[in-house]
Amino acid sequence: MFWSLIGFLGGGTFLFNGFGILRDPNCDTVSFGGGRVIQATCYQAGAIETGAISGTFAGIGMIIVGLLFIYIAWRNVRRG
Repeated sequence: MFWSLIGFLGGGTFLFNGFGILRDPNCDTVSFGGGRVIQATCYQAGAIETGAISGTFAGIGMIIVGLLFIYIAWRNVRRG
């Protein structure tokens, strides 16, 4: 049950950040970093950043990962 709660919280965080990246008009490219916590840094168009990916691709990817986390957590809660 503890890990299912962690899955729900982590999935919700990924969903929230993914929608935030998609809604931000200044987030044209995104680079990821951080240690234990994933950090997404947005850049405007024209900013040269090595390893940065499209903001749309990053936002949709984070939403998909968040939904996957929530699905797995929900499946484990239903299983008992």
